[in-house]
Amino acid sequence: MVDQTQEGTSLILFIGMLGMFFLAIAIVGFVLIYKRRLLKQQMKLQEQQIAHQQQLLNSAIKIQDEERKRFAADLHDEIGGGISTILLQVSKLKKEQAENIFVNNQSDEIKKQLNNLLKKVREISYNIMPPTLEDFGLNEALSDLCFTIAEAGIITVNYNWNGSENRLNFSSELALYRIIKETLVNVVKHAKATKVSVSIENTTKCFKLLVSDNGKGFNTKTIKKGAGLRNIKDRALILGAEFSISSETTNGTTIRLQLNKQKNDTNSIS
Repeated sequence: MVDQTQEGTSLILFIGMLGMFFLAIAIVGFVLIYKRRLLKQQMKLQEQQIAHQQQLLNSAIKIQDEERKRFAADLHDEIGGGISTILLQVSKLKKEQAENIFVNNQSDEIKKQLNNLLKKVREISYNIMPPTLEDFGLNEALSDLCFTIAEAGIITVNYNWNGSENRLNFSSELALYRIIKETLVNVVKHAKATKVSVSIENTTKCFKLLVSDNGKGFNTKTIKKGAGLRNIKDRALILGAEFSISSETTNGTTIRLQLNKQKNDTNSIS
């Protein structure tokens, strides 16, 4: 009886540890493959001598977004599915060793860790390509984003959408979502603000965005052009949108974007 108990304990611990090990390897593998694909696409674009800057940026971001979407789907389906399968196997082993208290406790701990890992995988997948955006549109996706940031308790986020709920083409919505997300991330990381407001006015002719915070502000003439700000400006350029930043030390920062929808239809990459 003791030998059977030890064998059961060893088996479930071995399966749990082995599963965690292979899952970790798989996740690292997916990330490396994703980065390699992205690098190859970027190198391919660099080799092509495209005359027009907007067309070059347009193509580059379209490829990146397609890679993100594919990677998010692979991560959710393959890794998430693998974790779910292992959870079922652990539950089965626990049931077979129902009288063994130690095995039951270890099973519960393994299931807890696997569930945490599954949650992280889903969060990463969602951050790469939020399904709410594709399924329900920009308003719902931004509402979720602002709620998530506010829920962390670091900063108060006020979000307002005024006007039409009519959707733009998906590529434009994705670009706007990433502009707003990058802006909010910058506010949380660098502005030392206690509150930020996101206001949108959507009419049949134009889309207007206003993001303002009460943070420390900065000198727009001397600030270094980091990757975050460059990405925001690049996406605004691709959309054909008017984009501006106004900021003063200790007086916060305001970002404005206005998109002419007729012009955007011409620039659309969808």
